[in-house]
Amino acid sequence: MRLRKLEITGFKSFREKVVVDFSPGISGIVGPNGCGKSNIADAIRWVMGEQRVRTLRGKRMEDVIFNGSEEVAPVGMAEVSMMLAADEQKFQGNYAECSEVMITRRLFREGESEYTINKIPCRLLDVREFFMGTGVGARTYSLVEQNSVAALVEAKPEERRQFIEEAAGISKYKSRKESAIRKMEATRENLVRLNDIIREVRTQLNAISRQAKKAEQFKILKKAVKEAELAVSLQAYAELSNRRNSLDDARNSLKIGDMDVRTRMQGIEAALEELKAEVMENENLISAHQEKLYSTKNAINIKEQGIEFARRKIDDLAARRQRGIAESEALRKREEIAALRAAAAEADGTIGGLRKGVADHEQDLEELRKMNRTCRQELEEKKIQYIDIVTEKAKLKNAVTSLTRMIEDLGKRKERENREIEENEKRAAALRCTLERLRTGLAADEGRSPTSWKGPGRSWRRAINGSPNSARRAAGRRRAWPRSRSLRRAMPGATRG
Repeated sequence: MRLRKLEITGFKSFREKVVVDFSPGISGIVGPNGCGKSNIADAIRWVMGEQRVRTLRGKRMEDVIFNGSEEVAPVGMAEVSMMLAADEQKFQGNYAECSEVMITRRLFREGESEYTINKIPCRLLDVREFFMGTGVGARTYSLVEQNSVAALVEAKPEERRQFIEEAAGISKYKSRKESAIRKMEATRENLVRLNDIIREVRTQLNAISRQAKKAEQFKILKKAVKEAELAVSLQAYAELSNRRNSLDDARNSLKIGDMDVRTRMQGIEAALEELKAEVMENENLISAHQEKLYSTKNAINIKEQGIEFARRKIDDLAARRQRGIAESEALRKREEIAALRAAAAEADGTIGGLRKGVADHEQDLEELRKMNRTCRQELEEKKIQYIDIVTEKAKLKNAVTSLTRMIEDLGKRKERENREIEENEKRAAALRCTLERLRTGLAADEGRSPTSWKGPGRSWRRAINGSPNSARRAAGRRRAWPRSRSLRRAMPGATRG
């Protein structure tokens, strides 16, 4: 069995489909660091059924799917297909007649996984059993990673035995044996559980038998109750049928009586119609007599009105005689009427002038109304402009306040930084003074120090020539030495002890 071809799509760094052809003469894949050589080995291990994520150099199984980069989008599936060719030794099991076998594994980002052998869906167990006994597999000696040779040499006897069994071709049978043992253990557990259930059922058998007897008695009693209910129902049915027959007879007799009553009613209605016709004739006669009465009354009224008209005519003639007498007096008043007419004409002329003035004032009023409307429109526009100006002013005011706050913050920050600069300058001056004192004290100590102080003296020189921190540490050690000497003088007994 020989590896003939490897197809990788969406696995780790291989976004596009890559076909690696292991034709005769190819013994290895070389390339610079980071080009994906280890990813090819991981792809071979993964397609053979590897489930350990750490072995595939990841944290989750979804990490083997191409996760994208700054320029390329991620993919949703990883697929690896491995083509195996049978050169001299045939494949085992159902694939003995095949010259080539292609094993494919797919993993989707949702977590679903698929396995196929020769494009036929199968299980992970089928893939593992295909490689068992061939010396090839995800956890066999056929795949040797970096630093794994030493682990193979230094392996424990149990681990080394696994490699030897795989090379000998008995791992397949051993796995089958383990699966058979697991099934036997599961069967034993099922038998134990079944025996427990049988014992429990036996303990409950007496109670169940008593319940069964009670159930039989219940069935008998229920049957008797049902028969009694049927007898009662039959008796009630007979009584109800008899009652129904009697009611039917009564209904028939009532129907006959109803027919008699209806015939009587029809005769009474016919007599009533005749009486109504006679009444209508009498009413017509009465209406004719009433019309004659109304016509005679109208003739009497007309005669009375003629008499009244003659009386009024006599009264008019008497009134005309009186008016003839009054006309003579009216001639006297005509002059006064002419004067009043002249005054009325003058009043009419005045009224016409006033009307003309009113018309002119109305025109002026209309012009004023138009001017008022235009002024209102201009006022609305001015209001809108004023509102815009006010809002712009508010924005500018907010901007000015924010700028003033920023200026105040900058001023405060400047003052704080100036204070820090002054404090740093003061600290630097104090450090210079301390350094000068240390130098003078060191010079005086070097003039009268014993030989046991040479070591600390060198540290003082390093402190003086070094950084301020080292100077402070050296000064601290220098202050500690007189303190220790005073303690030795204060406790001579303790020093001797």
